[in-house]
Amino acid sequence: MRHKIPINFSWHVKPFEKNDLEQIDLKKYQKVDIPNQPIKLFNNYFKIEDIEQKYTYYYPLETKVLSNHKHIYLQFDGVAIESEIYVNQKKAGHHMSGYTPFYLDVNPFLDLDKEVQDIVVVVSGIEKANVPPFGGVVDYLGYVGIYREVYLDFRDEQYIKDVFMYAENPLETNQLNIEVETAHAVGEILVDVYDIEKKIVKSQTFSLSHESSLLEINLDQKKLWHIDNPYLYEIVLTYKKDDVIYDVYKHKFGFRSLSFESDGFYINGEKRKLLGLNRHQSYPYQGYAMPKGAQKDDADILKRKLGVDVVRSSHYPCSKHFLDRADEIGLLVIEEIPGWQYIGDQTFKEITYLSLKHMIHRDKNHASICMWGVRINESQDDHEFYTKTNEIAKSIDPYRQTGGIRNFEHSELLEDVYTYNDFTKYSEKQAIQDKQKVVKDDVPYLITEHNGHMFPTKPYDNEIIRLGQAKRHLKVINDTFAPDNHISGAIGWVMSDYQTHPAFGSADGICYHGVTDINRMPKMASYSYLSQKDHPFVLEVSSQMNIGEYPGGFLDEVYVFTNLDYIKVYKNDQYVSTYKPNKERYPNLKHPPIVINDFIGDVLSEQEKMSKKDAEKVKKIIRYVTENGPKLPLKYKIQMGLLLKKYRMSFDDGVQLFYKYTSGWGNQSISYRFEGYKEDVKVKEVVKTHDESFTVELTSSKNEMHIDETYDTLRYEVVVKDQFKQIKAYAFDPVTIDVSGSIELIGPHIQTLISGQLAFWVRSTSKGKGTIKVKIRDQIIEKEVVVR
Repeated sequence: MRHKIPINFSWHVKPFEKNDLEQIDLKKYQKVDIPNQPIKLFNNYFKIEDIEQKYTYYYPLETKVLSNHKHIYLQFDGVAIESEIYVNQKKAGHHMSGYTPFYLDVNPFLDLDKEVQDIVVVVSGIEKANVPPFGGVVDYLGYVGIYREVYLDFRDEQYIKDVFMYAENPLETNQLNIEVETAHAVGEILVDVYDIEKKIVKSQTFSLSHESSLLEINLDQKKLWHIDNPYLYEIVLTYKKDDVIYDVYKHKFGFRSLSFESDGFYINGEKRKLLGLNRHQSYPYQGYAMPKGAQKDDADILKRKLGVDVVRSSHYPCSKHFLDRADEIGLLVIEEIPGWQYIGDQTFKEITYLSLKHMIHRDKNHASICMWGVRINESQDDHEFYTKTNEIAKSIDPYRQTGGIRNFEHSELLEDVYTYNDFTKYSEKQAIQDKQKVVKDDVPYLITEHNGHMFPTKPYDNEIIRLGQAKRHLKVINDTFAPDNHISGAIGWVMSDYQTHPAFGSADGICYHGVTDINRMPKMASYSYLSQKDHPFVLEVSSQMNIGEYPGGFLDEVYVFTNLDYIKVYKNDQYVSTYKPNKERYPNLKHPPIVINDFIGDVLSEQEKMSKKDAEKVKKIIRYVTENGPKLPLKYKIQMGLLLKKYRMSFDDGVQLFYKYTSGWGNQSISYRFEGYKEDVKVKEVVKTHDESFTVELTSSKNEMHIDETYDTLRYEVVVKDQFKQIKAYAFDPVTIDVSGSIELIGPHIQTLISGQLAFWVRSTSKGKGTIKVKIRDQIIEKEVVVR
């Protein structure tokens, strides 16, 4: 019977030397586990030349684990970027793509008389013009190393070669089609269908008469997969003859209808605007080399902490673990071929064709994938090249639509969907281009990037800049969500900050385009996305309400990102006013932000015993002085004089009035309280004031790890807050992280808060218990994690 075993523990790695292929001196090697990146990688000011090197991996494969099978394959899920594989000093294979899996039949190279089979993999991170995504200067890094899992795949003469599951008309029929290719036309296939509760709902046996077979299964009362309710069945295929089992294939499946039409996107017949973000798969200190737990956690962050419906795996195929989790939580994925703007020679194109085939063959049974990206990101038109990539995709999977990411107007459309990176210069009037100016015909249309490099934003930039980024994302979402513009949705650039080449990042090598930082901690712009969901309740105030943050001490507008019905604002416990979402400025958003530019409200009329009409006049004068200085135009001078006379106030009284109703310099500390209401029930509260308390919080989404095919990881968040749970946005304290027991810290022992926040990862080393101890200033927090 066919079976796989993972071989991810106890590899060895060193910088490449020519004699590595002739003799193996383990004293020169470092022992590592897979996934692995072989260099010490700093977050900032790293050396790209360290990545663009060759490294030698060695694995001593014990002969005793080798079963008596006709074929023994080595399976590599991802090696960056180019690799040569040797078995017992003989070259067994060569692979020139860093993002797709590949297999090597190693039987011809084995020496079963030896106790150990020597597996050597020479990997190269050198950027070559004929290996995608390189050729031009690329706005991300390809890294280096064996960064996805490795397996031994044991096969006999009879095994399952390929499985493709689809439902042609899931809204009209209950039929599941399964195309199966077997190595030989013998035996039978038993199909078991399990529901989400792991109960068998269908079991049917099919006799085989050809190597390629179409199996048709009808389910009674099937349930549909939807981004709001991702119902999954598990399909189990058992290939056997009599009582002999040859092979077993398992995969989750979701019945759903996904369609990009000229007037928008439809899921199960329901028209839906898509809200999304792009994602790079790189991580701090690890590059690409993170296992299943981290990959799934990224999917959870996108869906649950950022509230998006769709992600684009920019600019290459993503991890199978990420896709598994996307299926489970209802996160749509656009998966695309490796590349960035450059189209190379024929070798480059042949590698692209092969990468596309491998990507679709691996991932075609995932419910979450809504489109294949068959075009090099932002490349020029190439009729022959892209005709072929589109044909390849359709030949393997004729039931999904294709797209091709471009950044210019009136590009030749060979795919099903015109996918466009819209970097329109931001204005209050318009943040995206009119569709009809980009494409001549009314074709399916999706915005696949926006913002990003148009407004880089560091997590520690001042509030004006951070709010600027958030407003730009909000404006694109609002304009995209106009009901009759025939745009399917918008996918923003990008989920997280990432390392890149010097031509694109800041001086430290980081592209600060993310709505979260490199550690996946939220920037203000993240709430432009999360607030568009109904749950969880969001009440995020854009300002700390400190006038020293603003030029001239003028706090113009405060945005409150929320999905609540309204808020009440109190200043020093004095009710100011009630504010509602700004539908006028953001008419197309489900949950527009609340925009506040008046923190005086009714307080002036109540405390100074003024009429509401006079109070409004005074507020206008105060606002003018705050914005423009004390030199009033004649109209305001006359108004102010009349008001002072009417209320028997001196000029000094007028000056004091100004400072009383602004956050004037030298005034006592002011406290603002924002109360959020849903259906007239207070559900959230935010307090902004000067508070010198300094409280450290350490949290994680779970408290255990599982060693399975390889090691596991767990992400921890460190946040420093005041007593009102507000982040100390300008805290940059050193964070000492000590771990012990069955875990190991990823990254340095001392790290630094970034604007009051930090996330770090630990990995499992053995089963048992581990302890994490975090120290900031005089505070120490300990957490325990169980490794199973």
